[in-house]
Amino acid sequence: MPIHHGKGGTSFTGDSVQYFRICTLKSAVGLELHGIKVRRGPVVWRAVKREFSISGGKQEVYAFLCAEVERLQPLQEHTEDTEDTQS
Repeated sequence: MPIHHGKGGTSFTGDSVQYFRICTLKSAVGLELHGIKVRRGPVVWRAVKREFSISGGKQEVYAFLCAEVERLQPLQEHTEDTEDTQS
């Protein structure tokens, strides 16, 4: 399923939703590596570690997410809105 870029924004469907989620988690863990708290409550890297059964610390979790983004990126299909709405 594609990532659709239109004039009103971008929409994610099918497998691209999981790809977007992995990208968002990667960004959040990257910020936590620099000492920036992304949300209230538990830190993101620990939740990711638990969800994906990763051993190690923040850096290992970040490396895992980077590898996942690299693995999933070529599989994403992008489409553009080509309609000309100006009359």
